[in-house]
Amino acid sequence: MFSRFLAAFAVLFVLVGPITMPAHAQSSFGRPSEAVPRNSREWSDQTLQHFRRALSRADTALHTTGGNRPHSTVLEITIARDGSVMTVEVMESSGNRAMDAALVRHFSRIKGIPAFTPDMNIPSITLALPISTRRG
Repeated sequence: MFSRFLAAFAVLFVLVGPITMPAHAQSSFGRPSEAVPRNSREWSDQTLQHFRRALSRADTALHTTGGNRPHSTVLEITIARDGSVMTVEVMESSGNRAMDAALVRHFSRIKGIPAFTPDMNIPSITLALPISTRRG
């Protein structure tokens, strides 16, 4: 079951591609609240959207550390059953230590990831999150 879920999440990232972040500020005002996910597929979709919104709300640290230049980073994020972020580590560096540290700091503070659904019978999950920044 877990391997099918992980494979589905990996396919989702392959189909959608890496998350990209424009280097200018964006607002998340007015976004509708999402319903509680009913299964692992809905959890995957909502979690991916949550990560995208988190990047769009990135603090100025990302912009002052080179967010206005193209970078590519892969983070490893471990999420607990209750939706809390347990750990964030850099799997592939962008080559800019300050940018990597800002991304780790930013994703470590994320709140509001949905709790696991009943079909996700695991204590935690570790996801590889590819992130590309580009000029906005």
